[in-house]
Amino acid sequence: MKKKLTAILRDTLDLCFREGYLKQTPIPEFVIEVPHNPDHGHFATNLAMTLAGEQKNSPRKIAEIIIQHLMDHDHFILKAEIGGAGFINFFVARKQWHSLLTQVAELGDDYGRSSLGKGEKIMVEFVSANPTGPLHLGHGRGAALGDTLCRILSFCGYDARREFYINDAGSQIKLLGKSIYSRWRQLSDPSYPFPEDGYRGDYIEELALDITQKQDLENLSVDEAIDLLSELGKDKMLKELKQDLADFRVDFDLWYKETDLYSSGKVDQTIKLIEKRGLLFEEGGALWIKTTAFGDDKDRVLRKKDGEFTYFASDISYHLDKWERGFKKVINIWGADHHGYGYIIPS
Repeated sequence: MKKKLTAILRDTLDLCFREGYLKQTPIPEFVIEVPHNPDHGHFATNLAMTLAGEQKNSPRKIAEIIIQHLMDHDHFILKAEIGGAGFINFFVARKQWHSLLTQVAELGDDYGRSSLGKGEKIMVEFVSANPTGPLHLGHGRGAALGDTLCRILSFCGYDARREFYINDAGSQIKLLGKSIYSRWRQLSDPSYPFPEDGYRGDYIEELALDITQKQDLENLSVDEAIDLLSELGKDKMLKELKQDLADFRVDFDLWYKETDLYSSGKVDQTIKLIEKRGLLFEEGGALWIKTTAFGDDKDRVLRKKDGEFTYFASDISYHLDKWERGFKKVINIWGADHHGYGYIIPS
């Protein structure tokens, strides 16, 4: 309805400019909206008011000219009135509503679908929760927002892909294993120490009980047991994350593992690419990237002095990989703790 009314108004202005009823000027931005008061019509526009400055005339006089010369060959408009300081209120003919309702009924769920995106690939990465604990309310918000956005993009003709990035490498997975190991040991020795920065939720004890019912840890060294618990705990948490999201009716096209990023050599390749661009420097035994060159408030560490890469390093590599997979448009829905991050993709 709004598109049809917009076309009528633009054709009317073309006529008024051509015939000299109005001075030839660029058509300004104007809005067509549904009035709060139904007595003011089905739709209203501020077009006459936006034209007033260039036309050097009152909005009401301009509105009169527009109404007198409406290019409405299909009898779309039943009547048009001037309201307030120069709004134009439109009442749409009853048969137009009947036609619209027939179209809605015929198209069903496809009503409103468009080809705006022309099949362009666009990735939406969202949730991407660490597989070290259950989903929380913030993840639920991200899931709802990301999935809704993908549905809208697909409805508008884009090839929208949903992606979940799994942080399954690094110290947090090791810490998960240590936390589970400590809870298991505390079942027989309550005084056994728990990691100071360990994961303390009740789910850790549940994981310890569940895993050790199927796995014999007694004959393993501490390090072997922790490595095993890290892997099994991560897998169980990831399975739970997937089930929770499925229950929430949120499915992903790809679950991208950080470990795959490292095993493929992409992180090392990315570091070399950044070095080639002259953006790396060493300080305090760590490797840094000059993000301040791109407006960041501080430079960022890519590799810590103990040789371990930071999240920032793998995240840059991951986003470069998105680009190489053909995604020229990417939407990231991040948690509040990532509000300062942005990535410059090397060309």
